[in-house]
Amino acid sequence: MPITTRTTTTTSSGVAVHHISFRGTAGAIFVLLAISCVLYVIGFATTSWAHSGSLRYGLWEACSCGTHSGNAEHTAVQAMITIGLIGLLIAMILICIYMCVHTFSKNTVILALVIVCFLAVLFMLIGFIIFGINSGSSVNWSFIVTVIASILCLIAGILSIVQMRSAGLR
Repeated sequence: MPITTRTTTTTSSGVAVHHISFRGTAGAIFVLLAISCVLYVIGFATTSWAHSGSLRYGLWEACSCGTHSGNAEHTAVQAMITIGLIGLLIAMILICIYMCVHTFSKNTVILALVIVCFLAVLFMLIGFIIFGINSGSSVNWSFIVTVIASILCLIAGILSIVQMRSAGLR
């Protein structure tokens, strides 16, 4: 039997009923964000974002030269990807609050989740674009893993809109 919680909250347009189940849309959002967090942290921390010959480098370090001396563009990539990670972690906290804590307004939490997911993906996308434009070498598996994680976060944001709409919020 799935764990289901029914919370009723009055809105200005009527009554919004949130059906929260680990087997429903909220559970899918949770799973997507959890997988996204794991993949993003793996890609974030590893040194295989790109390679050029025998040199492999990531956001924070180059394998054959020690610390990666970044230019302004590389610093911008580090900032955008880090802000994306913070947004992803906040989204994970929000889905946990939405599913497990019943003292917060479900309407406010799901709306915040939608906003945070899309902002996180926006910052990730900006970082990916800057990295791709300024990378003279071919991308490697760490970059691809973070891109996959951002796609999962985007899907979680879309499912959050579906969850919000199914509760009667517009």
